[in-house]
Amino acid sequence: MRIWSQRFIAALSTSLLLAAPARAQLQSKTLSRQEQANVKLALDWWHDIVQGKKLGAAEKYMPADFVSRNSNIAAGRDAFVKAVTDTPAALPNRNLAKPAVIVAKGDYVALVWEQKEKDPTNPSQMVGYNTLDLVRVQNGKIVEHWDNTAKLGKTPTYPKPEPVYNANFTLSAAEQRTLDVGTKEFKDMLQYGHVELANQYMAPGYIQHNPNVPPGRDGFIKNFSSRKPEPIQAAWKTPPTLTLVSGNLVLFFGTRTAKDPADESKTYPTYRFDMVRVDDGLIQEHWDVARKNPPAPPATAAPAP
Repeated sequence: MRIWSQRFIAALSTSLLLAAPARAQLQSKTLSRQEQANVKLALDWWHDIVQGKKLGAAEKYMPADFVSRNSNIAAGRDAFVKAVTDTPAALPNRNLAKPAVIVAKGDYVALVWEQKEKDPTNPSQMVGYNTLDLVRVQNGKIVEHWDNTAKLGKTPTYPKPEPVYNANFTLSAAEQRTLDVGTKEFKDMLQYGHVELANQYMAPGYIQHNPNVPPGRDGFIKNFSSRKPEPIQAAWKTPPTLTLVSGNLVLFFGTRTAKDPADESKTYPTYRFDMVRVDDGLIQEHWDVARKNPPAPPATAAPAP
């Protein structure tokens, strides 16, 4: 009877562990009414249009001159709808229903997703990574969209108007503190090499979602300790293109370039983000678009003399 009880308890404990609810979606509790409406619009658009469930409602969500910054999709609402049906690989996040984190500020809504893939260093295991979709709302419609999808194969270069980044946000005193602390990590620690500041601005149990960086504050310091410190300047070396601060979350959105697979003599714009959660004056958690690096190739043996 005792053995049966022990087995029963073990099985029950395992089932309860497996049934444990997933982490709740993170979202600032300080959104204005308009920002709340923008979040609802973005999620409804995702469900009805991006996931292809109500493509006939595209006019409700997007003007005719809607622009997606995804390099695989031509400008215009009709081109986006066509891509949803004809080129699903251009929108790899479309099968995801619930963002892990939502950041909304002013006209912008950022949807941060959690994904998993086989670990390239150990294919028997899965490893997590994050992706992003960012939208701009104007007059109750989504007028612009960005994501971090790479250009596919020989996709042509589609002409598009210049992106719009409206950064005239009013921050509360608490949001300004969130921004100041977040800036310490990405400007002072990582761009100017003062990793020792992590002891002042980062929680010991810092949660790291970049699969290439060890967890915890100590893991962060060890990973980046080889960076040579330089005098800290007020200006960023590589400034973010757009910064969104919402309550205890700050998202730094950046633009980079990559070689165009259709013509390697040219480049195309790519988009990335770094985001942190700040509580109690300390950085508690970090997300970005990094994916697990593949193992280094084996060293080539030197030729025999």
